[in-house]
Amino acid sequence: MAFRKKFKPPEMALPCEWEECLFVGKCMEELCNHIAEHLQEYMCCLLKETAQFQCHWRGCEFLTTNAKEIASHVNFHSYHTKLKFIGAQLRASDQDLPECSQKNTRDQNKIPESTEILACFWEQCDATFDNPEWFYRHIAIHAHCTEKESLRNSKKTFSCYWKDCTGTFQGRYKLWNHLRTHTGEKVLACPSCGQMFSSKSSFLDHSRRQLPEHQQLFVCQNCSKHFASKRLLQSHMRIHVFRVACSYCDLSCTSISSLKVHIRFRHSDERPFCCKTCSKSFKSTCDLHKHVETHNSLALYCCEVEGCLFTSRTLHNLRQHNKRIHKKNGILKYRCHICQKCFSWCYTLTLHLRKVHKFICNSRFRYKEDDDGYLRFNGAMHDGVVMLQH
Repeated sequence: MAFRKKFKPPEMALPCEWEECLFVGKCMEELCNHIAEHLQEYMCCLLKETAQFQCHWRGCEFLTTNAKEIASHVNFHSYHTKLKFIGAQLRASDQDLPECSQKNTRDQNKIPESTEILACFWEQCDATFDNPEWFYRHIAIHAHCTEKESLRNSKKTFSCYWKDCTGTFQGRYKLWNHLRTHTGEKVLACPSCGQMFSSKSSFLDHSRRQLPEHQQLFVCQNCSKHFASKRLLQSHMRIHVFRVACSYCDLSCTSISSLKVHIRFRHSDERPFCCKTCSKSFKSTCDLHKHVETHNSLALYCCEVEGCLFTSRTLHNLRQHNKRIHKKNGILKYRCHICQKCFSWCYTLTLHLRKVHKFICNSRFRYKEDDDGYLRFNGAMHDGVVMLQH
């Protein structure tokens, strides 16, 4: 890890979050072996019934038809658990570090949707892994075993032998750090929102951005925005100073990476991600994943709101349904005008009015939006009579 000398966590506490499991591992070996037992039991039961594999990690909605993909996905959850533990330890060691304001119990276990097998492209190595913990340890061994080589100017350096890479580095640690650009390795995660980071400084920046504005003492002279550290202000200043012009249009980007993304989606016809079922191809894995779900013959996703019968073949449509029907500006839409209790659907509020407040009516209730954005009771359809039973 990039900061292993300054920050080395004690014995770990890595909880398994498979359904209602209460197991806590003291190291990654314990947690991974335990999760392997869950997967084995799950596969044995499910293969007899259906070809659909649903991740049972708390707060996760991942679904696939490939047994190898579900194993790779769940193993990433175990690795993500370790990263969150490291982030929690780092946060606890700094009393001035603010809590993350983006805390959400459903989002803190979100991980990348990519389910590709992790492959090592080091010279003469073709090892593959379905667990990121073992993959990154394997890559570290390559860096550790690499020997210094003499150059023409008598300097000795460490060379990167990753496919198509010609990088050389003065120290073994710099080579190890460089390899993360090939593997995408993250070293810690926010314990509140689950976001992963490739360095300690990135995590600290994420946390300090949560400070209220009056505590952010560094002010941009160009736009008057406030920042919690000099580093964040300097990073922001690149927006005003550093511009990369697009050679195809008048757009200017603040970084080369953002320019590459712009060109790929706006000016390039290249679609490297192909659907195995049909002939369609896409510019990103995210778009491909959304499309693959449209080939589902059954409605695999069901709305979890009590009383709602909505089903969908894709997770995207289910999320759009929840956003459009059950929520307004991220909050529950319906509110009881008597006790102010909130509900996500008119049907559940109707049941509440009938059961709790004893409303008697044979016709459908009507709801009207108030100034605060909530929908409240506004009589009954077809001039139905509403009575309170005393």
